[in-house]
Amino acid sequence: MQDIRLSWDLLILVFFAVVISYSFIIGRNQALKVIISSYMAVLTADGLGSLFQNYLLPAAPSLEGEAGLQTLILLKMFIFVLVIVLLVIKGGYRVDLLPESSLVTRLLSNLSFGFLCAGLMISTLLVYLTGGSFVAGTLTTAAETNLYQESVLVQLLIDNYSIWFALPAIAIVMVSFFEPRES
Repeated sequence: MQDIRLSWDLLILVFFAVVISYSFIIGRNQALKVIISSYMAVLTADGLGSLFQNYLLPAAPSLEGEAGLQTLILLKMFIFVLVIVLLVIKGGYRVDLLPESSLVTRLLSNLSFGFLCAGLMISTLLVYLTGGSFVAGTLTTAAETNLYQESVLVQLLIDNYSIWFALPAIAIVMVSFFEPRES
């Protein structure tokens, strides 16, 4: 009997499958709300992570070096996920696009937004996991990590993070051009 070896590539593929499946369950409008919340969460996690790194880490001698970096990574990831969950559940805004008339259009729309949402979320988490920060512009250090060197999908997601970051917003703008205007 052969042992199953879990890899980062498998984890990434499962994450994409779960997020895409979830987007079919919650629908296009809620998937768009998750994408918008993800953008706010990126900025919040990077901002609070930067404050933590600049002001609290230097004041705590026990968090110098590797321990401080690991704490910062976990903090950013926690804040990122927490802000998404809070904004999706309790956010005071609503996304309300008109429903598509065709079943095929609805399926493709949900699939597309689920895929883009998964790409944005997992690439952000991977950037944080490798110690990078999109807002601070420290993505170049990711290539030095074992995680980056062990997985082709990790490399693809981190190297193209700017694309994963921009595509959901571009898709939302494109959809808005095809939405009928209210009178």
